[in-house]
Amino acid sequence: MMRVSQNQYAEIMLKAIGGRRTVQDILKSWGVPDDHYVVADGSGLSRYNYVTSDALVRILQKLHADPRHASAFSQVLPVAGRDGTLAGRLSGTEAEGRVRAKTGTVDNVRAIAGYVQTASGETLAFSIIANNFNVPNGLIDAAADKALIRLATFSKQP
Repeated sequence: MMRVSQNQYAEIMLKAIGGRRTVQDILKSWGVPDDHYVVADGSGLSRYNYVTSDALVRILQKLHADPRHASAFSQVLPVAGRDGTLAGRLSGTEAEGRVRAKTGTVDNVRAIAGYVQTASGETLAFSIIANNFNVPNGLIDAAADKALIRLATFSKQP
C-alpha cells in the first residue's frame, strides 16, 4: 500500500481499524485540528478528502517521534530514486536515497509528503501539495523536487 499504491488495501484498512471516527479520534489525540482534514475514504481518491500540509507534517512528526512506529513507518515509504512511486524521481541528485515519501495524485492535485535527511544528518518532515493548477504535472513535480533537493543539501553548519 505504501511503496506501490494499493487503493483497495487502503479502503479495507480504514474499515478494519473502525472507520473515519477512529481516524478522527487518533488525529485529535495527536493534536491535529479537526479543521485541517476531512476523511471521506481510505484511498484518498475521493474529491471530498481534504488535508492541509500542516496536518500531514504533524502526523509525520508524531510517527517519527514514537519509537513504536518510527522505524516501521519509515521503512515502508518509497525511497527517492530507488523504489515505489519515487523510483523515477530525484535520481542522480543530492536527494536520491535521502527522501522517503508518499506521493498522491488525482486530477489537478499533486502531493508528496514524508521525510528528508539533510546534509547535516537531521530528519525533517515535509509536505508539499499543489492544487488547481493548469500546467503539466511534470512542472509541479519538478518544483517539488527542487525544494526537496534544497532540503537534502541544507546544513546548519556554516
